[in-house]
Amino acid sequence: MPAPTPLSTRQLAIEALIAIFCGLGFLWLADVRLGRVHMLDAFNTADMVDYCNGILHLSGDTDVAWSLKRSRITGLVAAAIAESRGIMGGLRGSSVVATALIGSGLYLWGRVASGRTAGLIAVAAGLAFSPLVLLPRILTFYPMVSAFFVLGAVGLTAGIVHRTPRTLALAGAGIGLALLADVRGLVWAVPWTAGALIAVWQCANRKRAMLWLMAPLLASFAVARWSYPADSVSFERQLDVRPLFLIYGSEDPAHQGPHDSGGDFVWGRSGPWRLPQTGWFVLQQLQLEAPEGFPPDVSAFVSDDHLTPLMPVWLGAGFLALAICVPRPRTLLAVAAGTAPFAIAFYGQQGMAEIRVRFLCQAMPGLALLIGVGLGELVDRIPGPLMSTPGRSHPARALLAGGLVLAVSLGEISTPASPWARWRRPWPIVGELVQVHPSADHTEQLSARKQICAAALAQDAEADKWIPALRRRR
Repeated sequence: MPAPTPLSTRQLAIEALIAIFCGLGFLWLADVRLGRVHMLDAFNTADMVDYCNGILHLSGDTDVAWSLKRSRITGLVAAAIAESRGIMGGLRGSSVVATALIGSGLYLWGRVASGRTAGLIAVAAGLAFSPLVLLPRILTFYPMVSAFFVLGAVGLTAGIVHRTPRTLALAGAGIGLALLADVRGLVWAVPWTAGALIAVWQCANRKRAMLWLMAPLLASFAVARWSYPADSVSFERQLDVRPLFLIYGSEDPAHQGPHDSGGDFVWGRSGPWRLPQTGWFVLQQLQLEAPEGFPPDVSAFVSDDHLTPLMPVWLGAGFLALAICVPRPRTLLAVAAGTAPFAIAFYGQQGMAEIRVRFLCQAMPGLALLIGVGLGELVDRIPGPLMSTPGRSHPARALLAGGLVLAVSLGEISTPASPWARWRRPWPIVGELVQVHPSADHTEQLSARKQICAAALAQDAEADKWIPALRRRR
């Protein structure tokens, strides 16, 4: 198959405007139209002290320690907004920005992979899934982490589909974004790197292509040295399930300490030569057997409500998207490599002790993309009027298809994807704000870390820089 034709400057400007419109539309529909349907009219504030103190740290208070499980770069937007709107306003603003970036990113991801129809359908399909709809209400850094993954997928896809040395720099940037988003971004980086290396191998000038791929990765490594503290919790320690099994009463000798954590991989702090040790550690983890009574009943309940109904959707969308891309090897490789880590993240939620909407928001963009590519390719290939030209979607078809999927996601057309469908269950509110709330009268009993956060939130409330945990109904 011939390489996709590069877009002109005018065409790139048009696509950028469409992406901005998709991002703003996605944000408005998720936050205003659908958010209250999928959850009560409230905000999720899990691990509040981590993010509260993280904003203080980034705002210049170096006496406040940074959380060892977070990446500093994902908190920059929140810290910037917090200067004028307070800590809660900063977290809210960061989640709003991240939601818009994900909406724009879904369009660009689908557009680069398969055309405008795929991009519009991917955006519309994303609004059918609670974890993406609830992004503006998740007041943590998780929405920004998800945005990094989606934008990284756009770069990776552009590099593989166009497969030139310079576009492979976008693939390198995408991999670098995933590694900067979170220590666990390694789950995204490994399959993405494999896909990018296959594309490099297929280039006429492999040496030049490899140099363009590696350049942004080196820059990412340098930024990561600032973004992750020297004592950050490594990928292996965050992945290790043995301490959790012990909490649930395991007596299995394989679960007992001391717990060797393998290569202790942290991007920016660990060289790639440690990756074989990390891979061996992952294989060992996969062989561990959970103790009796694990996962707890509440986890199985959430899995039945929120994971099991989507398993056939993942399988069906994945099969359709990959099967229909077989005649286009570059697209097939880009879609397979790009969505693999999102599918792994979703599947990995099964058997977890806690299944939360903030975890799943990192996985669901991949499903939206698979639906966009599968349906988009079908629509573009239907014979008849307004037929799409090879490699491009007809604008009228793209708008019609995107509009129909949007109507389904909004419930205007009654289907199982409707926000009011009977199989859906609401997500619980995680409100860890109560201990450090400005109205709390027991802050002297809190730990030192929590007292710092409580004092900062109280100052915000006095300065009228506060948003309530429960939103007022319009």
